[in-house]
Amino acid sequence: MEKLEERIKSEMTRASGSDTATKKRLKQIHALSIQGNYELRIDLEDFENSTAYAHYGTFGVGLFSVDPDDDGYPLTVGDYSGNAGDSLLKHNGMKFTTKDRDNDHSENNCASFYHGAWWYRNCHTSNLNGQYLRGQHTSYADGIEWSSWTGWQYSLKFSEMKIRPTRDPDNK
Repeated sequence: MEKLEERIKSEMTRASGSDTATKKRLKQIHALSIQGNYELRIDLEDFENSTAYAHYGTFGVGLFSVDPDDDGYPLTVGDYSGNAGDSLLKHNGMKFTTKDRDNDHSENNCASFYHGAWWYRNCHTSNLNGQYLRGQHTSYADGIEWSSWTGWQYSLKFSEMKIRPTRDPDNK
């Protein structure tokens, strides 16, 4: 397992429906995030080369789970800052949904309906594991979406989620 001090990049399986690969990555993120307090930074880029970010001072996956796999690897996020707008807080507390494992609150499987895998609620305000649709598209909310920045019909060129231990303000 990688050292906690190293920068962690999570590249979830993009709409492949591979529950096994996704579960492995979720287990890794869970194992890291229960070892201390973590923060999350999400970097985004559109096809006009504009960039934005969202920072969450609180982040974890399955933090309060006895068995995170059975519990669906629930997301914990809080303390937003950044210039992308907050498109993740709505997903706080949600279980991870894949095409193979429907954990959302919708009558439909959001992962199947929106061609991704994510901590869907009913269904999403962000979908960073959606389809790579190369910018503006006519379908609704099924691309790599961050709705508060680019809306529902724009698929991003780039997204990256990074976690690191929170800094102790006394230890700078």
